Amino acid sequence: MHTHSTEAYRITYITLDEVQLHFETEIAVTDEEGGLALLSATTLPEERRVLRELICEAHEQQALIA
Repeated sequence: MHTHSTEAYRITYITLDEVQLHFETEIAVTDEEGGLALLSATTLPEERRVLRELICEAHEQQALIA
């Protein structure tokens, strides 16, 4: 019996328009040939919250330097 280990990576893209941040998440999984397949996924509310906080903190720190 052959056991197959699957690795998966969660990738979240963030864009900013004039009003708000937009999140798009994909899951990259290894396929049977060893390549990567991308699957759309929902960006979790906690993930959105943490990413917003990090972006706001980075923006505030950048404003202090300028």
